[in-house]
Amino acid sequence: MPNAVKTGDSMTWHRTKAEIEAREAAEAEVLPSRQAKLTMPKTLKGDKAAQGYWRAIVKKMEGLAILDDLDSEMLTIYVSGLSRRDQLRQVYAEVMEITTDPKTDPDAKAVLLGKLNDINNRLQGQEKLLLSYANALGMTPEARVRLARKKAAKAMEAEPDADLFVD
Repeated sequence: MPNAVKTGDSMTWHRTKAEIEAREAAEAEVLPSRQAKLTMPKTLKGDKAAQGYWRAIVKKMEGLAILDDLDSEMLTIYVSGLSRRDQLRQVYAEVMEITTDPKTDPDAKAVLLGKLNDINNRLQGQEKLLLSYANALGMTPEARVRLARKKAAKAMEAEPDADLFVD
């Protein structure tokens, strides 16, 4: 199970001045500091839902130093996945409505219930995939703290003896 998410402010163990500064600098890099210039790819041209998700995510991440132009392709896959998830939910709702209709033939209901199970499995798979992309893109709290930890560790590696000489 992953560790609980903690920022530098809430850490309670003893840390050197250099460790504190490295952690604060690393956290500052993943918190608002600069604006990414992401442009929507042409592959989303026909998908209005994916375009809406793209705009919303880029707007929410405005000012964060998490995404840059290199992440454009992965973000495209992520928003397309969100759009497909919405379509699956819509199909699930439509099939569920048919199965709950008292006028539907019982044999047809049995077939539709099997389809509902298949749709539900696909929906769960899609949601797991979306979560993995969100983690990779730094869109979850755990992912952002993981980025901060990595940057702090790199900063400490740059000066391994910095904590030996206390001011």
